[in-house]
Amino acid sequence: MAIAWTEQHKGFYDSQSNWEGAVLKVVHDQSYRIMSDVWGSADWAIVWDEATSSPKHVLVNVYDMNGPDWKPVQITVDATDEIREKYKQWKINLEFKDLLEKAETAAQQIEKGCIAEVVRGKSGKGTVGKVVVQMVATYGMGYRSSSEYKLAIATSDVKVKKALRNGKVAEVYQDVVWVWARNCQRVDVPQIDRQALLQTAQERAVRSIAA
Repeated sequence: MAIAWTEQHKGFYDSQSNWEGAVLKVVHDQSYRIMSDVWGSADWAIVWDEATSSPKHVLVNVYDMNGPDWKPVQITVDATDEIREKYKQWKINLEFKDLLEKAETAAQQIEKGCIAEVVRGKSGKGTVGKVVVQMVATYGMGYRSSSEYKLAIATSDVKVKKALRNGKVAEVYQDVVWVWARNCQRVDVPQIDRQALLQTAQERAVRSIAA
């Protein structure tokens, strides 16, 4: 019996099932919140729930505030190979989804050197070009102001020499449009290596399960 519920646990959380053949791991929680201002320790069984095709945390033992005759429930890790494989695949899918979402967000980020288009705003709409400057500037006035990224988008490759305040001379783009980053979107979105992400997801899942 995976979770050996006893009579004293009748009616306890999830005591209607012993999760035979489905217990994947036992976790001892040393910061379990018993009441609003009372903390203790507890045992959780991580089991595979076929109904949801996902793992489930089952609270089994709460070690504090028990009577003198109280005894902890025995938990046996007994998940079958089939269940372990399902759990592993679930972990891989979870990790892959997280990695893919982050990669897609990163791919859309505008940075110096990328190609961007102004898609909204009062000025420069429709402009497409290389981001040659990215800086933080103050948007708005007074207490409503905020610090946001502002971009210089070059509309040609023509450069001119410009004297800097420190006395040096630098080559800068002659034709640029200054716009707020919030009004732009990246054009040269890099392709995401989904196979590499899947490999990373598999490695992370294996490490997580072994921990």
